Amino acid sequence: MENGSATIWGGPRRRASESSPDAAGAAERVSIGVAAPARDVVTAPTARTADPDLLLVRRHLTGDPRAFEQLFRKYQTPIFSLVTRMVRGEEAYDLTQDVFLKALRALPTFRGDSKFSTWLFTIARHTSLNYIRHRGVLTEESLEEDQEEHPGSELADVSVDVGRTCETRELQRAVDAVLATLPPEARLLLILRDFEQMSYDEISQVTELSIVNVKSKIHRARLVFKKRFAPYIEMLEGGVGQ
Repeated sequence: MENGSATIWGGPRRRASESSPDAAGAAERVSIGVAAPARDVVTAPTARTADPDLLLVRRHLTGDPRAFEQLFRKYQTPIFSLVTRMVRGEEAYDLTQDVFLKALRALPTFRGDSKFSTWLFTIARHTSLNYIRHRGVLTEESLEEDQEEHPGSELADVSVDVGRTCETRELQRAVDAVLATLPPEARLLLILRDFEQMSYDEISQVTELSIVNVKSKIHRARLVFKKRFAPYIEMLEGGVGQ
């Protein structure tokens, strides 16, 4: 797909069944060349001037055609990983391209008040959820009825890190299958926390939720994930023992 002089996501498509959740080999599918017109240099707090991403943004806005390409190559895999877990199938390729095209167009508005990665993941979040809404599959399903009974109101993380269970292909497929059953918001929160290893503060910025709300929702999502993932564990353990 081309936009002006930018070609962001290229190469042959894979079938949905061949999509890899860790976006392995995605780098070979990508070609980008950006010629940016000179613009005013983005301003940012002094403390962030050493941020390599911010320096690349500045270089792009002053006309360096390779600066955005470096940002793209740095974040193409994590963004694709998020999108492909939110929207399964070939659409993930188009949506990943859309995220970077939106970022490219909006780059002059990036002021450096947050990390570039946080800003980019916010675009990915909006792009994915908007796509799901337009397809009419975004539901307001509650996780409450799926939670196991736990006394008290403590919000400590459940002892399951979704990302750490992906140690084999079978587990990866099982994890993605369970993630796909969660409401989009809960799925997004687990992806940001357990796969992208974002802090609660960063997730709060990406999702526009309070930190308290983020912790609460992640806690509930993990309880439900743990409950729904249990049959897969039993099945996989049974297969190993045979």
